[in-house]
Amino acid sequence: MKKISTLLLLLTLISFGKSPVKAQAPAQCQDVMLQAFYWDSYTDSKWTNLNSKVGEIAANFSLVWLPPSADDNNAGMGYTPVEYFNQNNKFGSSTELKTLISNLKTNGTKSIADIVVNHRTGNTSWTDFPPETYKGITYTWGSESICKTDECVAAGYAATGANDTGDDFGGARDIDHTNLNVRTTIKAYLDFMKNEIGYAGWRYDMTKGFSASYVNDYNNAAGNYFSVGEFFDGSYDLCKAWITNCSNNSTTFDFPLKFKLNAAMWSGGMDLTQLVWLADGTTQQPAGLIHHSTTKRYAVTFVDNHDTYRDNKFNGNVLAAYAFLMGSPGVPCVFLAHWNANKAAIAAMIYARRAVQLHSESVVTVNHTTANLYVATATGKNGTLIVKIGSGSYSAPAGYALATSGNDYAIWTKTITDVAPSLTVSPSGGTYYSEQSVTLSTSAGASVYYTTDNSPATINSTLYTVPIAITSSKTLRAIAYNPTTLLYSAEATNSYTISSYLTPIKVRFKVPAGWTSCKVYSWDANTTLTAGWPGTAMTLDADGYYSFTVTGLTVLPIGIVFNNGAGIQTVDLSTSADKCWDAGALSGTKYLATEVTCLTTAVKDPQQNSLGIYPNPSHGQLTIESKQKGQLTVYNLQGKMLIQKNLENATETLNLSAFGKGIYMLRFDGKEGRSFRRVVVE
Repeated sequence: MKKISTLLLLLTLISFGKSPVKAQAPAQCQDVMLQAFYWDSYTDSKWTNLNSKVGEIAANFSLVWLPPSADDNNAGMGYTPVEYFNQNNKFGSSTELKTLISNLKTNGTKSIADIVVNHRTGNTSWTDFPPETYKGITYTWGSESICKTDECVAAGYAATGANDTGDDFGGARDIDHTNLNVRTTIKAYLDFMKNEIGYAGWRYDMTKGFSASYVNDYNNAAGNYFSVGEFFDGSYDLCKAWITNCSNNSTTFDFPLKFKLNAAMWSGGMDLTQLVWLADGTTQQPAGLIHHSTTKRYAVTFVDNHDTYRDNKFNGNVLAAYAFLMGSPGVPCVFLAHWNANKAAIAAMIYARRAVQLHSESVVTVNHTTANLYVATATGKNGTLIVKIGSGSYSAPAGYALATSGNDYAIWTKTITDVAPSLTVSPSGGTYYSEQSVTLSTSAGASVYYTTDNSPATINSTLYTVPIAITSSKTLRAIAYNPTTLLYSAEATNSYTISSYLTPIKVRFKVPAGWTSCKVYSWDANTTLTAGWPGTAMTLDADGYYSFTVTGLTVLPIGIVFNNGAGIQTVDLSTSADKCWDAGALSGTKYLATEVTCLTTAVKDPQQNSLGIYPNPSHGQLTIESKQKGQLTVYNLQGKMLIQKNLENATETLNLSAFGKGIYMLRFDGKEGRSFRRVVVE
């Protein structure tokens, strides 16, 4: 009996002492993340564009946070999703997305999805969520999936779910996470994103909008690598409570640090004491979630994101702020707009962090803190890193090597084991339509050597001193070499295709009510592509769209503005391929424009010359022109008959809007014995 009791006690102690593995908040995480978008970055963040930069991205970042990829009926950035299992949106097709994620993974970089499950919008109305099928199971949501406190009730829509478990979001329907069917759907969605699309983790949007316990539930079901929540609040206690309430099963963005960065550095001002907090009231530490040993593991640090860049933008020394991040615990996240403007400088900071293997739980000693000087030493797995911020003077101790420096910042490192030099090539290889200036950058103490004839690069090759002009198609190969450590970087190979010819682009636009004509003004980075403002007159096609083919292109993308020739215009648009838009609502003094599927105009069948169908897509009303009488039948893709009517007039109209957006089959059986079948899009 005594032996059994001792064994039970031992097992109990082992079980109690063993904390659960929280895969979505990795211990001592050495990742550095890129937020690969900003607001309205439809060109920069297209899947194809990001795919062309995989080499550059993977050389510097182990995580890439991509913009929302779920379908939102082309409403915008993807933050009002309509279909979860449809990954075709403004940034590209599902196939292009999978290719991007696969190529990033091959190069050692994991992709993070932007998951919007606090709210959802309907297909054609506020609440008509489309049914979706995954792995043979169809997921259907009705009014019970919407929190009963949602504003749609006041607008006359049904919402019969439970009370909201978080803050309300007025732009779409607040989802009732207490509903088992809702949770089952979201878990299937995450399974789809992980196993079908290839994501290795997620960023949860607006986590103030629903209970943190559901994040824990979803993460446990998905079992992915990384999770981060957007708990948009500067309160350390509230952010810590969110981490606790999701059972420490996710990181969260360090908004408390973000607001302290804003307070510490601004245009023309500096108070770096804002960057220091007391841990447990006694020990100086870098501010924010990262100041305490119980929360630093769960902090994703950042200077700006797509939201704060508009409303709480950091306007101080951007590179000094990133130096602070790279010399501190947590998981640093670099904003795309900042990366594009400061690639070499930020890459050098990332290399220094990686050289000493700094991680999310690194121990930090704050050495100096005054209004104009912050100095701290952080310990990694392969050495220590000293970061200095501010205009005050400081000299690093003996044994530390300067890794990088700039205006009001410097980073020194001391490694246990020597590390191979870094090598960043920007832009990466690909097809371009103008001369490219390629920049090669490496870590301190190293030099870069390159060839442009596809021969291997060695230390006997051309020494890199200034950006390389790529004026014709060729392959650039380069290495970095540090003569002190005698270590080489891996060779970087990039092939550039320089093409002087670009295929013309056809743009089409359905004008707002009241316009009687339409002009287009177009430009690229080099020249104006149409007549001077207000541009060139467009042609009105039979389906109600104005069209124009833009020629003389030398670079992509091109800018587009549609206008009525009398001062009324759309917002600026851009495209790299044939594109169609419908006029949207007025935004200030300019019209918004919604991208729609470009199909053939399908005015009349030139062979039969007896059945005209337009516009296609119908956008609500479909006009039928027939030279003979007969019966018209409309089916959905499952074969269900939706409409059947006799055509007695030469021109008749059909309203397909009640059936929702989608593809339909139309069959016409003429009384003279001729039949036609057509595909139409609503």
